[in-house]
Amino acid sequence: MNSSCDLCEGKFRFYITTCRTCKIPMIVSTDHKAEFSKNERRLIQAMFPGIRIRWRQRKIHDHAHCHLFIREEP
Repeated sequence: MNSSCDLCEGKFRFYITTCRTCKIPMIVSTDHKAEFSKNERRLIQAMFPGIRIRWRQRKIHDHAHCHLFIREEP
């Protein structure tokens, strides 16, 4: 836990937010770590069935996060 980090102070396991860079929905861990555990990945996949998830992190490496590519209805 990092006392100067707002995410580490979170009351939840994950936050769902919008990426500041690409404006795509994303899930961010409140733990100060670089990657989700296998169990966390399974949980996220179960929460968002049928949604393409990009697990690769590009810029932020101190809080595990993933982008959710939600298909828009035609």
